[in-house]
Amino acid sequence: MTAQGVSTMLRFGQKSVIFLINNGGYTMDIHDGPYNVIKNWDYTALVDAIDNSDGNCWTKKVRTEEELKEGIATATGAKKDSLCFIEVIVNKDDTSKELLELGSRVSAANSRPPNPQ
Repeated sequence: MTAQGVSTMLRFGQKSVIFLINNGGYTMDIHDGPYNVIKNWDYTALVDAIDNSDGNCWTKKVRTEEELKEGIATATGAKKDSLCFIEVIVNKDDTSKELLELGSRVSAANSRPPNPQ
């Protein structure tokens, strides 16, 4: 999803719920390094800026399970006629065992010399 995609959804009156899982970086990246420390954006403010006070979207930043439940209830209730954007803040190391295993396999495959064709 890109900012332009959100803009297009707003322009055409899309009434969806978008969840952005924000772990503040690239936990899954296959190479560890200082380039993985990125400036964390305020994604809800970005979507609000795209909407430009037109009133066609509703945004919420959540940090707890209870806040998430409340956000979903609002998005599917009072704000169901809007594009809803919920930014879910999670710990940067909050990832599944399977995702970490995938990262290890991709890293191993990328560390092989290229296959000359």
